[in-house]
Amino acid sequence: MDAATSVVPRAERFHLPGWRSVLTALLAALALAGVAVAGYLAIENSQGQHGVCTITHGCARVQESKYGKILGVPVSVPGLALYVALAAAAVVAMTNFRGWRPYATIAGAYGAFFGVLFSAYLTYLEAFVIDAWCIYCITSALLLTALFAGWAVLLGTEVRARRR
Repeated sequence: MDAATSVVPRAERFHLPGWRSVLTALLAALALAGVAVAGYLAIENSQGQHGVCTITHGCARVQESKYGKILGVPVSVPGLALYVALAAAAVVAMTNFRGWRPYATIAGAYGAFFGVLFSAYLTYLEAFVIDAWCIYCITSALLLTALFAGWAVLLGTEVRARRR
């Protein structure tokens, strides 16, 4: 008997009501899309590039601004770490790994909350300080907004379930 089955019975490990399992899978997919965007940008930034900028033409200006780095690290790197953490939280929530679904839900909700706040701050800077738009930043802001909304719903259902 492995550690996972000794903690949580097999029947409970993968059981989520239908809509919650769909929402959790959607959150995993959104987080993986964020990993792709932030990962691409982190690789480009590590090579001194700015990524291919389509639709908007301010990517280089945004990324080269003093707001494009935190302590000398491109913003895309902590963004990538956040998206990886959100994807991991979604997988843990889906599988209820070692009974950690409630903790993964809390981590996902708070991670997405702080991510959307920071993204809103960066969007403000793009609009009113830098006066340039980056398609990667806009995409990330939309992904984080959707992730926050989804994690907030899951957290609400988790809290309600615990009160019963």
